[in-house]
Order: sequence, then structure tokens, then C-alpha cells
Amino acid sequence: MSVRSIARKLGLSATAVSLALKDSPRVSKEVRLKVQKAAKDTGYVPNARLAELMDEVRRSSSPSYKATLAAISLYPDEEPWNNRPYLKSVMQSAIDVAKSHGYRLEYFWLKKPGMSPARLRNILETRGIQGILCLGSLNPTEEFPIELKQFAVVTFAASIPSRLHRVISHFEADASLLFEQLRARGYKRPGLSILIHGDKRTNYTYSASYLSAQERIFAPSYLPILRADEWNLEQFENWFKTHRPDVIVMHQSSDYISNVEAWLRSQRLNVPRDIGIALLDKNPDKLHYSGISQDHARMGTTAIEMLIGRVLLHDLSSPKYPKFELVLGDWNEGKTLKSISPSRKYSKSS
Repeated sequence: MSVRSIARKLGLSATAVSLALKDSPRVSKEVRLKVQKAAKDTGYVPNARLAELMDEVRRSSSPSYKATLAAISLYPDEEPWNNRPYLKSVMQSAIDVAKSHGYRLEYFWLKKPGMSPARLRNILETRGIQGILCLGSLNPTEEFPIELKQFAVVTFAASIPSRLHRVISHFEADASLLFEQLRARGYKRPGLSILIHGDKRTNYTYSASYLSAQERIFAPSYLPILRADEWNLEQFENWFKTHRPDVIVMHQSSDYISNVEAWLRSQRLNVPRDIGIALLDKNPDKLHYSGISQDHARMGTTAIEMLIGRVLLHDLSSPKYPKFELVLGDWNEGKTLKSISPSRKYSKSS
């Protein structure tokens, strides 16, 4: 029986039960005896390793230095966050949270000329570093180096196919939220324009969610997906004029999004009066564009907390059953979609 089970049986909070099992004076003697008797009767045995881990995590709130953790990426550039602001948010929050727990997070350029996974392994071993936070890869088929799998590893996002513990955006839930927002605003013919490599990096979750929404929410209309890694005026114009979406959903680069808006203006189509724009992520201007806003800072926080846990549990090898932490994005209202009409709000609430 677990602490929560004992708490439900006795009508107490899990916190009170945990304190009573530790014979803490913060709960009355009567409650302590009651809880301890229930635990004995049900054969409760505390998880010593978990208790040790939680004590370590609580103590790690002290700023005193405990150890160094490594951060790497499989990107070719030395500081991949310079061209990818979301990685900067991930990295900064990871550094801050690591520091708050007494850990130093140090970045190593894995693809530096003269560096190799084997050499980095030797450096980390020499310095006693046991944990690695990996920021992902530019190539969604690139595997994590086998030479580094002896460490505790947590990776960010879905770009590396290796079996690793990871923190990832909840792509499916984020896409579902977006399509529900479109439905609530009266859109009937959403069209998806998506990066080819971006769809692959998210394991095709965005395109799958779009096809599901077409069937469940927007049937009988069906608009084929426009897949493109670069802006192509002729391709976009042909797609738009053939299928006539009433809202363009995008997972695209900033330049591509700007070109879409410029083309709409050239056709004298006003956003959002004549057509809507909604972004699945990669929002270059949250004050302007409507859509999903991924919480990259929260992802950095979650990743470093998971990594500290793996180190404290001595989970220092390639996991047979990787753990995934899914981080939900938030709705960003912006100005590129119609508002939800009062009648629809009332209908939904009633």
C-alpha cells in the first residue's frame, strides 16, 4: 500500500501521512500512532531509494555547490542558441534551475574541430561529471553518440531518435488546442503549410493532428497539406487558389510567414477579416500572431530536474524504458484570427 492509499483510507492528506510515518512532531501523537498502525496492518514498506532521492532534491535547494553537469548538442555550430532563440530560453532556464539546486551546468561543443565523442567522454570522466543535457540535433535521423551513453542523459525535443529520457512539447495536445480554437471562431476550411524537416523532427505529429482534425472537426472539407522548407511563390499561390482555405495554419520559418502575409496583401486579403493565420509554434511576434506559444523555459527547467533525478538515482546507462515529460504550450491570442463571438462563448459554456 502506498502513502496515498493510507491517506485515502484514513481521510488524511498525503503530507500528513508522510510526516506521521517519519514520526514528525509536526503532526499530533494520536495521528502518528493511527498512521503507523495502518501502515503496519497493511504491510507498508517505505521506498528507501525514493526517500533518499527526495531528501537530496530538497537539500539541493541550498545554493552550495554539489557537482557539475554537462550540456551538449548535436548541432554543428558552437552556440546553436544564437540562431535559435528557443534554445537560448531552454539553456538559460536550465542553468538557473541547476544553480538553484547546487549544480553548475557547463556547455561543451561536441562538434568542435578536434573534439570527438570519445574525447568528450574522457573529459567528463576525468572531471567526475555524470549527467548530460542534450539540446537536440539539426538532423532528425542523427543518433546520440554511443560513446556517451554511459552517462545519465536527458535530451530536449524530438530531433534525436535514440532511446533517451527526454522533455518534449506536447505537440498533439498543442495542435488539438489550436484546432479547437479555430472551430470556436467559426473557421471551416483550415489549410496547413508545414516545414518538411520540421514535420519529421516532430515525428509527423502536427500533420497527423491536422488530418485527424479534418476528419473529426472540419469534415466534409479536405485540404491537402502544403509541405515546403523554403518559400516558393508559385507553389503557395497554386495551393491557395486551388483549395481556398479560410485560415492558414503554419509551422514555418519567420521568412516564410512574412512572405505569406506579403502575398495576402498583394491579393488584397485582409488578416484577419478575410483570412486567418494561426501558428503551431515558432512564433516570431507574439503580439501579432495568434497560435500556440510553447513554454521553452519550462522545458529547460523540467529537463534539468529530470537530469538531476537520473544522476541521484545512478541511472547512468542507456535506458530500456525511456521516460518522457510532455510540456503543454499556451494559447497566444495575437491579432491574426477572428475573435470568438459572444454567441459561441455562450453556447460553449451552456
